[in-house]
Amino acid sequence: MPRSDEDPIIGSDDEALDTEVVVPPSNRTLSGWLKRPRSLILEPAVFLVFFGRFLTDAVYQNQILYQTCVTVMKYNATECEPFLGTNRASDEVKKIEGQVQEYASTITMISSMLESTVPAIVSLFLGPWSDKFGRRPILLSTFSGFFVSAIILVVLTQITMATNISPWWFLLSSAPSVFSGGTCALITILYCHVSDVATEEKRAMRMVTMEAALGLGMMAGGVASGYLYAAVGASTLFILVGSIISIALIYVYFFVPESLKSEDLQTGSRIREFFRLDLVKVLVKTCIRKRENYDRAIIWFVMMSLTLCVFAMEGENTVNYMFMRKQFDYTVQDYSVFNAARVVIQVVGSTIAMILLRRLLGLSTIMMTLLAFACCVLESTVRATAVYRSEMYLALIVGMMRGVMSPMCKAILSHVTPSSELGKIFSLTTSLQSISPLGAAPLYTAVYQATVNFYPGIFNFISVGLYSLCYCMSATVFGIQKSMGSNSVYQAIGS
Repeated sequence: MPRSDEDPIIGSDDEALDTEVVVPPSNRTLSGWLKRPRSLILEPAVFLVFFGRFLTDAVYQNQILYQTCVTVMKYNATECEPFLGTNRASDEVKKIEGQVQEYASTITMISSMLESTVPAIVSLFLGPWSDKFGRRPILLSTFSGFFVSAIILVVLTQITMATNISPWWFLLSSAPSVFSGGTCALITILYCHVSDVATEEKRAMRMVTMEAALGLGMMAGGVASGYLYAAVGASTLFILVGSIISIALIYVYFFVPESLKSEDLQTGSRIREFFRLDLVKVLVKTCIRKRENYDRAIIWFVMMSLTLCVFAMEGENTVNYMFMRKQFDYTVQDYSVFNAARVVIQVVGSTIAMILLRRLLGLSTIMMTLLAFACCVLESTVRATAVYRSEMYLALIVGMMRGVMSPMCKAILSHVTPSSELGKIFSLTTSLQSISPLGAAPLYTAVYQATVNFYPGIFNFISVGLYSLCYCMSATVFGIQKSMGSNSVYQAIGS
């Protein structure tokens, strides 16, 4: 029998999630109907939030470029208008584009660093806090932070319509989302929520559907951004983003219940408890303490695999556009189409993998993880050796299962970790993932700069090595699972 603290919070679809009155057994059909939406209802809100967030990315950068041009570089509005992204740059504008981008890139770099490091630190507090006081308050605070950020962008763009302002003011829009935990905290709580509400049998599939909602939101937002911006302008676009995120916030507030049982929640001052440093100490002790059998080794193998994957992906993103311009003469439009194809192929590949390999063929969670890492190795190898454009799309196809890698790893963590400690484990994982770009960007950039003239794609071999290491760590987990197969926790990983 599994240990009591490792039992799933919901044993079946008919169990109550919170303090609501449990429907008598005689009405189990109605009970099942009432409880089913609770386990599926968060994905639409997640899609809306990431759709809204990715609608703003390119437009936000265009606003910074334009204000840099007119207020810092002191060029006139006519010369700077192409930086708004609505018209192609003239030869005269291309002459000043370098110095404008150089200055503006400092602002966007600081914004990126704030959105990586601060949420990573905040998340260390949020995970342990959510284990004590629930997931729902963190969901509401992160959604509210994104909403306030959108409102600030609306105000700033309205001001710029009357008078030009310093581009540094746009950093204000990052503050609410950053200090409410940002994407780092949101992803932590999303997977905690899934682990809370899903049964062991359905947990891996729910992880995949959450990842699909997130990915589709990013893709749809990125693709729609340029068209909406051209049609309605920056101010109206930011108003639309605020409206979309407000719908998601209202959705969560009224329709998403607390995923932890009421008896598992603690009382006390929520604000005072959040700022306790000993919560971080508890988090660290939880992650490094000795556990039964090989649980601690599995947790760290999976955590490091997830971190190394993000390290590789962020490093690739730093130089990938320059590589594809150099090697295949890609334009921005070509690159946008390629990225959209990547998301579509991954979502379709993940769906096919879960239906065909997991449901029909019955492959285990750990086997799905091994296949996903093998696909990552193959994709990076094809990219590293690509000579023709078509080979870049071939790489996407051979790597189509990489989308199940993250949800499968998180499913393993949820099986091995007691429910009372899951928020702490996910918090440290997402914090490590958030700070990994700080090391990945310099490494991949340095390698690319050193090899661009004779082998621009060689940086992909760094990814090959990292994904191979992740495969080896997952293979070790597979070996542990086979050797301890009689233990119920390891049976869950192998099922």
